[in-house]
Amino acid sequence: MQIPAFLTTPLIPRQELQQIIDTIHSGYREGLANWKVKLSTLHATEEEKRSIHELFHFLMRNISMIPSQSEEFENKFLHLIRRRRSVLNNARIILTLGIFEEIIMELLLKDPHLPEIHTYYRWLHSLVLSLTFSVYHQECTKENTGSSESGTFPDEIRKSPDIHSLPSPWQTILRFDELLLTSRSLEELLTDSVQFIVEKTQFQRGALFWYSSVTRTVEGIYSYQVDLTEVRQVRALESNIPGIAWAIRETKPMYLQDAKLFFPLHYVKQFRLTSLLACTLYGENRQPVGFLLLDQDGKPFDPPDSQRSHLLEILVARVSMVLRVKLYESTPFFPSPPASKLLTRREQELLQMIAYGYSTKHIGEILHISEHTAAEYAQTTLRKLNAKNRPEAVAKGFRLGIIQ
Repeated sequence: MQIPAFLTTPLIPRQELQQIIDTIHSGYREGLANWKVKLSTLHATEEEKRSIHELFHFLMRNISMIPSQSEEFENKFLHLIRRRRSVLNNARIILTLGIFEEIIMELLLKDPHLPEIHTYYRWLHSLVLSLTFSVYHQECTKENTGSSESGTFPDEIRKSPDIHSLPSPWQTILRFDELLLTSRSLEELLTDSVQFIVEKTQFQRGALFWYSSVTRTVEGIYSYQVDLTEVRQVRALESNIPGIAWAIRETKPMYLQDAKLFFPLHYVKQFRLTSLLACTLYGENRQPVGFLLLDQDGKPFDPPDSQRSHLLEILVARVSMVLRVKLYESTPFFPSPPASKLLTRREQELLQMIAYGYSTKHIGEILHISEHTAAEYAQTTLRKLNAKNRPEAVAKGFRLGIIQ
């Protein structure tokens, strides 16, 4: 596959690459279930959904060809695209590839036997980018048809496959991916991301806050065009900032017209807050781990238009995905909790979610099981840990290193 020069595919030993494929195959049913939920939320006709599903199903079923038959895999992928061109435009194809990447990454993150998860993320992302450019290149190399399909790139962009010719917002997203993949540390990742998002979504300033779902506390960590010392002095309970308790439960950026209704008055005065946009960052198992506040340097503003809001949503989602890798990858200083002999993997996941404060109903939704089944799992976990209640089970889980 022809990878753009600005992003090289990491070399992974064949044995480890096969381990990735095995992990994907073992989680096939879970990935397909997750996909069906996402597909049901798409605004598309039934014919479009059938074609999108066929494309996703092809990717899931044929990814095992990558280690030894990558060229054949790409050719079959492009052949499917050509057959479905009357239904699938570029926007639908790229959306499907993005969801495919997200679902595969979630499966890889759950495998404790993949130590170099950041390298595997780069491999997966490079694969998806390669397929994206293949689709684009296919459009560019069409013979003089004079066609202008809905969702394809304009004629002036087809003249050259140079990344600088890509239309916004995709050029912005690709540049952001490059920034994320080349970040050498968590600090660099967060500081550069805040600045990039603020500038590319046409805001004046931004501040990033950490959120602990265990202690229910908020803490300022990074900022752009806001005094960092003042931001890092912000440490408060969630209950003291009602706007955050509301915003972190939203999956999309939330517009707050009047900051006084959502934040303590002393913060409103200190930071000159009027209108705000709040964006939640998600960690493992979709628990909120932070939020980004954006504004126009204290001046009131109207909600962003749909295109700008969608770009912001995509950028924040990509930070969240890379953040999960950075936060939960194993290092000599922060090793992952050992596998428990007491609990099964599913029980460990459930106990971790109990520690995050999730309700039984929420746990059931995340694990794709009924609330009754989730409650039974919880009772079994408590019995195995000889705990009288959930707080005691969580305390034992931390003490034994089963959860973190």
